[in-house]
Amino acid sequence: MVHSQELHILIGCADARDLSQIQLDAVSETAARFKDDYGIEIDVQVIRAAGSFVTPDVFMDVKRIVEHHLRTARFDVPTRYFVHIQSHGQLTPDSSHEHVAHVHDLHIVDGSPLNCGMLGASGVAVEIEQMLMTEQPTITVHGKSRTITNEEDIRWMLREVYAYEGYLAGDWIRSIDLLRTHPRKQRRILEDALDNDPDLTGLNIQITAGILDYSVHWLIRVDGGEPGVPYWDEVQAEIRRKVGDDHYRQTILSHQATRQSPLAGLISMPDPRRSNREAAANWYLRHKQQEPGEYYLPNTLFNMTGSSFDMPGTPFGPYVIAGFYYSVASLKLTDQIVLGENEFQTQRMMHKIQNDPIMGLIVRKYGVNLIPVNNEDII
Repeated sequence: MVHSQELHILIGCADARDLSQIQLDAVSETAARFKDDYGIEIDVQVIRAAGSFVTPDVFMDVKRIVEHHLRTARFDVPTRYFVHIQSHGQLTPDSSHEHVAHVHDLHIVDGSPLNCGMLGASGVAVEIEQMLMTEQPTITVHGKSRTITNEEDIRWMLREVYAYEGYLAGDWIRSIDLLRTHPRKQRRILEDALDNDPDLTGLNIQITAGILDYSVHWLIRVDGGEPGVPYWDEVQAEIRRKVGDDHYRQTILSHQATRQSPLAGLISMPDPRRSNREAAANWYLRHKQQEPGEYYLPNTLFNMTGSSFDMPGTPFGPYVIAGFYYSVASLKLTDQIVLGENEFQTQRMMHKIQNDPIMGLIVRKYGVNLIPVNNEDII
């Protein structure tokens, strides 16, 4: 019998190594145990954003997920809400590897390929600016056209299309300043946004912050262990137990502790029931005449999600654009799966990508192959 319910929202990086079968199993197995043992119904939703930045579009994703839960979940039992902000990198051997550690006990391996690519986000943004001024696209907004040739044109585009007043590189898109403090900073940003949202402030949404160390394959909380979240902490404990299994190390984990080299990109909706990442990976492997394996392996798909990805006419957020450019220009992922729940939603997503001034330019310049896939056809 269900006595209460919990909604857990993970804000994780788009990095292809950020998800593995071990994590999927730990989440589902622990959820089943909590329901059977404690009568707690668990719902886990995932937002994938390059760098795990809590930008306005990511906050809107959080809000839409919570609102959907409020509309569809049971109202006759109490509900608790949690958001888990997770960055990733490689910690030095002398760093603390306890489940909860202070940032002064953590040190990042400089230049490690396991560190988040958005440590160089400002450099990515400079490349995007250069692309815009080299390609000189003509953009039409409210019936007025303008060719992008210089910084002032880019600022005009940001203001008119993306509702941002400022510069692109180092401003709209900027690098992670310090990886070990980054999740705490994003937590503070999200706390402020929640405090100022009249719809959400009364829900007592609690936030955790942590770093996933790809070299040891587990999460370290950098929030002092507050708030206490029994379900999420037990998920992490289960992951640590599974990591100690030689079978998993040989079959799954070796793919996580290596340089990012995924097969393709994936642009999808946040709800895994409507945009299933594992099913998309298996579909893509078959599409390439390869047989899927027994497990979902890290380093398979570079995945970005957004609840507004199916809303043509609305702009993409800065780190969706940065992540898309990074995946195409740096990771050479010219195959990009566009995964909607059904054909209608997928076509709306395709339309939005192709008509966004920067995303569309990236598609054209690099010859990106947008592959429309419907979740209902591959599950």
